[in-house]
Amino acid sequence: MATAYINGKIYTMKAEGDLCSAIVVEDGKFLYCGTDEEAKRIAEGGEVVDLHQAPVLPGMIDTHQHLFAYARDRLKLNLKKAESLEQLLEMIRQRAEETPDGQWIVGAGFDHERFIDRKELPTKEELDRVCPNNPLIITRYCLHINVANSLALKAGGIGPGFQPKVPGTVEFGPDGQPTGTLRDAAGADIVALAPDPLATQEGKKDAVEAACHELNRHGLTGVHAIQGLHCNLPEYTDVYQDLADEGRLTARVYLGFDRFPGCNIRTGLGNDMVKYGFYKLYVDGNMGGRTALLTEPYEDDPSTCGIPNYTQEELDAQVKKAYDMNLQVGAHVIGDKAAEMLTTAIEHARADRPNTDPRCFRMIHMSLLNQDVVDRIAKLPVVVDIQPMFVSTNVRWSETRVGHERSKYHYCWRKLLDNGMILSAGSDNPCESYDPMHGTYAIVTRQGMDGYPDGGWFPEERVSVYEAISMYTRNAAYVSYEEDLKGTIEAGKLADFVILDADVFHIEPEKIKDITVEKTYLGGKLVYAKN
Repeated sequence: MATAYINGKIYTMKAEGDLCSAIVVEDGKFLYCGTDEEAKRIAEGGEVVDLHQAPVLPGMIDTHQHLFAYARDRLKLNLKKAESLEQLLEMIRQRAEETPDGQWIVGAGFDHERFIDRKELPTKEELDRVCPNNPLIITRYCLHINVANSLALKAGGIGPGFQPKVPGTVEFGPDGQPTGTLRDAAGADIVALAPDPLATQEGKKDAVEAACHELNRHGLTGVHAIQGLHCNLPEYTDVYQDLADEGRLTARVYLGFDRFPGCNIRTGLGNDMVKYGFYKLYVDGNMGGRTALLTEPYEDDPSTCGIPNYTQEELDAQVKKAYDMNLQVGAHVIGDKAAEMLTTAIEHARADRPNTDPRCFRMIHMSLLNQDVVDRIAKLPVVVDIQPMFVSTNVRWSETRVGHERSKYHYCWRKLLDNGMILSAGSDNPCESYDPMHGTYAIVTRQGMDGYPDGGWFPEERVSVYEAISMYTRNAAYVSYEEDLKGTIEAGKLADFVILDADVFHIEPEKIKDITVEKTYLGGKLVYAKN
């Protein structure tokens, strides 16, 4: 039986300003988009829902999340609200008092750059003082930096003279003792020692189901879930498939893995709910931990240009192998040198078999660029997956890493748009807020959530609201080869749509972050309602 939704402000996202007042949904798809009168006629005998002029958007899609890690982190000690080192240590102390001696404590979500007392990572000695009887490791919100206490380091065999698998990922003090700071793979190895609260299949499924319901609360009906084992960010295809088979999966999942598939599959295998998406590479680290790979040294640490995860030859080989296997390639690049390396690898991969479809190569993050890289990628068929919230959360310290002049190319997404690039938007959850209204606010205003700085940070790089929402809808569907299925509100497409409490296109930019979702529908089925 068809259902008509009438008297709405339905933004189809087919083109800027394209509106209709009514839609008809039947069998999980949009049957009609147009006028109230025709919608009621088509749905005669079915339900008619009055939208009362509420704004409607296509279901939004987050093109970069570590979804299982988010589901898992919801069970950890949440340190996101720590505004000072003192508060962080107190939160740990309280958890340690409640935890039996010897039992692991794992925390996540803190950002030392936000601390009001000392913008430095805690040391193992400070962690030891508040947690002396339990192995403890805490992970910065970026997921690339960890700090462990002495018991956790001992459990991992890390002491003087320890040689990590990746040079530079274990920090040592002048006395040769580990400081407790671990980066990327070194931290992931310690985290992996803690007992897994989601060891069973049912436990994993329950956690992911709950996490997807949280995504629905913010208007998300699709997510690109990405594995990163070197940062202890697993994903499990069978978990999503089981949930879909049981009717418990409330977001469409497009998967990325940082390992090659064990059989001859290619991008797109699956169905409307769960698909194999792409092969993921991590070219460098992150800016917060100074492991992002730069062409010139860091402004606040001239001793380093960051840490590469590959030589150019190794990266060339990985990209070429995936390309020849007909796998979509997605590569994490934060620094401008990493962006140069990836650009070179793509150029080499295409040398013998040029492609014209830009979706073959996804350049992920692209945080710091330079003019040479911008000019080179503008000539390539690539798409860029950005994380809008990076601007908002990093605005107070980004320039300290690379200085004012280089920061002109920090999150320079206006330049990419003006060069004809196709951009999609993701959150890097659990690193950042996955609320698309937060992300839209971030790149429309170029400000932190507190409004800093006045007028926006490098305001010439701002984007329009339509461009921002497109990144979460039509562009997001495009990068996963699903533009004929979703991303816009059109007859024949999947009936994924969202009702908002305010019109994102007709509201002051600084208020976009306060918009909330009234209802979220997946395939015409209500999966979230505010009241």
